[in-house]
Amino acid sequence: MVTRDELKIERHGAVGTLEIHRPGKHNILTPECLDALTGAMEAMAEEDAVRVVVIRGAGTRAFSAGYDIASLPASPTSEAEEALRKDPPLERALKSIRRFPYPVVAMIHGLALGGGCELAVACDLRIGGRSARMGMPPARLGLVYPFEGLRRFLRVLGFTRTLEVFLTARQYDSASALRLGLLNEVVEDADLESHTLGLAEEVAANAPLSLRGMKDALYRIADSLTISPEDEEAIRSLFVQSLQSEDMVEAKQAFMEKRAPRFRGR
Repeated sequence: MVTRDELKIERHGAVGTLEIHRPGKHNILTPECLDALTGAMEAMAEEDAVRVVVIRGAGTRAFSAGYDIASLPASPTSEAEEALRKDPPLERALKSIRRFPYPVVAMIHGLALGGGCELAVACDLRIGGRSARMGMPPARLGLVYPFEGLRRFLRVLGFTRTLEVFLTARQYDSASALRLGLLNEVVEDADLESHTLGLAEEVAANAPLSLRGMKDALYRIADSLTISPEDEEAIRSLFVQSLQSEDMVEAKQAFMEKRAPRFRGR
């Protein structure tokens, strides 16, 4: 086992496991954790020995309750704004999952919210326990979600269900998440680890060339939807502008004070 402060890395045969390790904080994603995940995915891709990666959270209370919103700048400098547009840590991590040539499986106990939900959706397969609860709360935070993330959900859920998930900002239980397509399968919590690792071993036993080729081909087909560079930049600008809004500041303050936010639409 390789242990880092916020990410534990294990390998058993052809199956690698990445464990987000902040159990006292519901496995909230920090830039440091995401950088470690990106590095681990890239290293395993280069080594070309791991045939399936399983991503999980420490403990049973949360896969990940989301991105550490305290690390988002309320008034980003021009350099920080450019980094948010071009190379945010969450997007780097999610792209490393997409670029990994073999299947990646999310094993979901408890909460998978916000960035944690998107991390699960970025995986190729998602197996949830009965305790799984998934959702995207940016509408409750005054945030316009980034272009890449919206496209990721559209690819997995389709237009109508993506609208529902983002406009309602609901948390979905495991049965509802399965219905929407946020989960591929639901099992009893006590069986989640053994079932998921068994699935990973089953998939890893398949022909590597087939796994690589089919993952690549299917994503190429699914990614064929394109928009103009101007529209893409406009959507990215909405995300950056929302970070600087009064509503975003209020959402952070309300979160810290454990109260409902009082949004004013500016």
